[in-house]
Amino acid sequence: MGHPRGHQGMSETAHILIVEDDRFVQKTLDAYLKGEGYKVSVAGDGQAMRRVVDRDKVDIVIMDLRLPGEDGFQLTRYLRENHSVGIIMLTSKNESVDRVVGLEIGADDYVTKPFDERELLARIRSLLRRMEGHRPEAAPVAGQAVTFAGWRFDPTLRTLVADDGKPVDLTSSEFNLLAVLLAAPGKVLSRDHLMNAVYKRSWQPMDRSIDVLVTRLRRKLESRGQPEMIKTVRGSGYTFSVKIEPANAAPDAG
Repeated sequence: MGHPRGHQGMSETAHILIVEDDRFVQKTLDAYLKGEGYKVSVAGDGQAMRRVVDRDKVDIVIMDLRLPGEDGFQLTRYLRENHSVGIIMLTSKNESVDRVVGLEIGADDYVTKPFDERELLARIRSLLRRMEGHRPEAAPVAGQAVTFAGWRFDPTLRTLVADDGKPVDLTSSEFNLLAVLLAAPGKVLSRDHLMNAVYKRSWQPMDRSIDVLVTRLRRKLESRGQPEMIKTVRGSGYTFSVKIEPANAAPDAG
């Protein structure tokens, strides 16, 4: 007996989004994956992809790297910054550099064209199992506001405001990363812990998405000359090194 069709450890049928401009590949994968019991959506470009992921919960995106307009690399970065989804790249046989870059910016796996549908199915099932086994702990996004180094962070309103009252735009991933760091000041948090909390997946040695996310968040937090807040602990991960206080506490003298 095989695995239960379409479930693979998920509590409900997984939703797979195919981002591919080749109509034949679209139709072939759509029919095959629906036949395996999955919910399937298709998109021919980045605009159509955003409509789907903004409207519905998507579990896995099958991403062709060669797309009109925004390519698969740009769309993978967008998904990593804004959504918690698994990503499987479709690449050409000789594009080893593309595969490496794709994995470094956050894709979970890849399949080379022309591909065997059964191999793709096996990779989908494997990724779903990994995602199920790495559900994130509840991010500390419901609680009192805090202040640190001139910033005010409100997890309820989901805002980060400077001491001059100006808000800073954070992506969903940046907000969740900051919330996780603020919940454990002074503690060293591993990349695997942060990946699990922010992206709902385990960290792989080639995956640079957490490091890229930390760099972007640092740039925003330290844009006004503030001290280094997120410190790298070589070989271990990251730690938040600035004093945190409840937002209603009186500021320190001096």
